[in-house]
Amino acid sequence: MNALILMTRIPIPGKTKTRLMDILSGEECAEIHKNFLKDLFSSCEKLKNKVDIYLTYTPEGKIFLIEDILPEYIKLFPQQGESLGDRMSNAIDKLLDEDYKKVVLIGSDIPELQPKDIEIAFNILEDNDICIGPTSDGGYYLVGMKEIHSEIFCDNIAWGKKSVLEGTIDIANRANLTVGLSEKHMDIDTKEDLLNFIKRIEEKKRSYEVFPHNTVNFLEKHSKRVRCQEVRSLFIK
Repeated sequence: MNALILMTRIPIPGKTKTRLMDILSGEECAEIHKNFLKDLFSSCEKLKNKVDIYLTYTPEGKIFLIEDILPEYIKLFPQQGESLGDRMSNAIDKLLDEDYKKVVLIGSDIPELQPKDIEIAFNILEDNDICIGPTSDGGYYLVGMKEIHSEIFCDNIAWGKKSVLEGTIDIANRANLTVGLSEKHMDIDTKEDLLNFIKRIEEKKRSYEVFPHNTVNFLEKHSKRVRCQEVRSLFIK
């Protein structure tokens, strides 16, 4: 059996999606993140009979804030570790120790992620030691492996910077590990990311297997209050 881990910060006002606070309030940032999760759960729903699905979260003790949206099939455990790399490594290692053959971990910033994107990642692991899903800003939203390779999560990686993907692949190459890349996506961290998301939705509306309707509905509902003329104009015709 294989396992999928969704890694997230609990949506707490003022503590999550803070780079969107120039156009959204702290409460709205938490709410949009909650809608990201709801859309990702919709994609996970399509996979629940193929892989075991976990949610690893931080901070510990705050899971009650999203209990109302958690599907019954998702298993939970808190994140462990100081750095982002430590937390990813520990989460993957935990499940590999439970005898899963392949473990794929994804972030929570891409509400339009499709079930096929995740299935492709598991397939890539057939012939590679590591699978990575790149983001357009030089990072990655997905990492998978069949045995733990904690060296790719080392402290030398500048998490949150544009060199993350390049640095990770370089470490893997020096360790003689094969890396397969899955579909590139754009995560949502900034106003510009949000604008690009809305434009993609308009262009690709009919091609989604699982449409990110929770995030779109949130934006439509709050468009008049969003402190960004470009965002408002895309919804208010």
